[in-house]
Amino acid sequence: IDKNDIIRYNPFYQPPHFSGNNDPRNEEPIEYIESLQTVSSILENCKSYSIHQLNSQESIAPNEDNYLSTLFLNIDGNSTNFDNFLIQTSALNHKFSVIGLAETNTDQENGCLYQISEYSSCYQSRYVNESKTMCKSKGSGVCLYVHDRFNFNKDSTLSICKESIESLFLTITNTPEPLKVGIVYRPPNASLDEFNKEYERILSELNGKKAYILGDFNVNLISTMSPPQERLQEIIYSHGFAPTISIPTHQMPNCARTCIDNIHSNDIDNSVISGVIIDKVSHHHPVFFMKNISVVGSVSPSEKITIHYNFSNAKKKKVPTATLR
Repeated sequence: IDKNDIIRYNPFYQPPHFSGNNDPRNEEPIEYIESLQTVSSILENCKSYSIHQLNSQESIAPNEDNYLSTLFLNIDGNSTNFDNFLIQTSALNHKFSVIGLAETNTDQENGCLYQISEYSSCYQSRYVNESKTMCKSKGSGVCLYVHDRFNFNKDSTLSICKESIESLFLTITNTPEPLKVGIVYRPPNASLDEFNKEYERILSELNGKKAYILGDFNVNLISTMSPPQERLQEIIYSHGFAPTISIPTHQMPNCARTCIDNIHSNDIDNSVISGVIIDKVSHHHPVFFMKNISVVGSVSPSEKITIHYNFSNAKKKKVPTATLR
């Protein structure tokens, strides 16, 4: 991503000459104005970082317990790109609280083959067609990796797998109040109208709960929007959520850059940083969002259950080489 040629999404940006008495938003309640300013600030300050630049950020304190941090990537196949993703994340100084991957092309049975040190994984079932005869070979599968300092439970009511949407949600329990963290994937050819219905239901269920939703929505925020795309924006904002990523996240060869990956949240106060990591392992860049938070009680090693697997030779061949150490 060329830092000198930034294309940015920010529907709430106000040029300096509109500030003060000339700001048309001054007629709105002060709380509403402040929330718009917070969203605008996050979108305006979203930047691209190399791993070295992110590691050098002074705004990120060494104590990871101070943060709820999320990292998302459309990995475009675990079997192809998981090794490189492990190398990339191992170079980061910060251990993200939750990591989400989409298009893993990996089902629940084989999810255990792809491990990240110090994280517990949760894989969603992949999409199977209505006749239940065929599972998509590509372009399906979502998962979440949660750092071992957090306790969590799967939320089955929000975890769905349909032709128009795949989602997986967890509840983190050892924080001052429970936090919902989810991952959502909309296939590029799926009906956006159907996706909007499902996503609105999910956001309605999250009303009154602090939530963070990582995902590839396949809706480009930095281009002219169709009515269904505008409807998605309306659904997000009307339920108190906001995107935290505003710059390009994806580029296919010889194609324009797009902003289709994002992290939506209704808990953006005390945000620290959001951005896009320049280094990529697929056509997508990793995106991240971080905010201040306190963890009530980290999980001690004795409270963690270690599961040992006895793999067949066929399964051992599928294990990424970077996990064998």
